[in-house]
Amino acid sequence: MTVSTSKKKILLIVMSLFIGTIALIMLAMTGFIYWTFDFHPDALQIDTCLDAGGAWNYQLHQCKY
Repeated sequence: MTVSTSKKKILLIVMSLFIGTIALIMLAMTGFIYWTFDFHPDALQIDTCLDAGGAWNYQLHQCKY
């Protein structure tokens, strides 16, 4: 049993829309979580600084060792 070219194209379009919709929902959920929990933009740098034994200066946005 073979699938015609037009059916393959329709399947490809439907799958692309499905994957795109899932990606958009995940992006929106991530943004909502950051907004809800007031995610600090320097969070990764702060975490790295504290893990290395430093102290984060919030006014200067710098790590002090």
